[in-house]
Amino acid sequence: MKFYEIVLLGIIQGLTEFFPISSSGHLVLLQNLFGLREPQLLVDVTLHSGTLLSLLVFLRRELIELAQSLGRLCWRPKENIGDPKIRLLFFLFLASLPIFFVGYFFHDFIESLFGSLWTVGAALLITGGFLLLTKLAREKQKSNISHPLLIGILQAFALVPGFSRSGLTIGGALLLGWKRKEAAQFSFLLSIPAIVGATLYQLSNIESTPQSWTLVLVGVIVAAVFGFIALTFLVKVIMKGKFSSFSYYCFLVGLIALLVSFL
Repeated sequence: MKFYEIVLLGIIQGLTEFFPISSSGHLVLLQNLFGLREPQLLVDVTLHSGTLLSLLVFLRRELIELAQSLGRLCWRPKENIGDPKIRLLFFLFLASLPIFFVGYFFHDFIESLFGSLWTVGAALLITGGFLLLTKLAREKQKSNISHPLLIGILQAFALVPGFSRSGLTIGGALLLGWKRKEAAQFSFLLSIPAIVGATLYQLSNIESTPQSWTLVLVGVIVAAVFGFIALTFLVKVIMKGKFSSFSYYCFLVGLIALLVSFL
């Protein structure tokens, strides 16, 4: 892996991991268009570590508050069981179940889809249509226990290349009537166990050590910086009610992927 390749992959990973445009779909498309090599496991882990770092920094206040609430619950469960942060943790747990179930039992099938540009194109077009639907979203007062499960099921679909995790989870929350800020926050928090799980799985399959720790550090930093930029920009777009604007980009890239798949 050369220096410019790790920088390019770090930029792509950082931006597409959080923008609702599918990081996996872009990687498959770039491999076919420009002969960009599929990153080695260690590089993949490096890039995911970078985006995880950007998440931890971006959500530092929320994570500290959740940790404090969990600590109070363990210390005095009866007095703190009604804490809204504990309810949020429970919702995150429920929403995380589908992706781990699907990832564990259907891993081989999902891996086989990464060689299909047609799958990427179709999934991007569906993602674009789903994002466009968020124009119809209207805020409601309350969420119920079925909502995190529905959002979790949508996140599990994002294991397929071309489906955007953030697009489906944020879009799903908006269509369920969640407030924009809550939808974004829940999606970002929900991505942490998903990224951690994927990283740990990849780490278990790594057999070699890196040839250059400098490249590893560069990959982490680039992915983290661009991931933080993407998170900051995405929140502004969501709060302005412009989340659906990403749909046009998904339509464009989806059509390109389909055209390339037939060539």
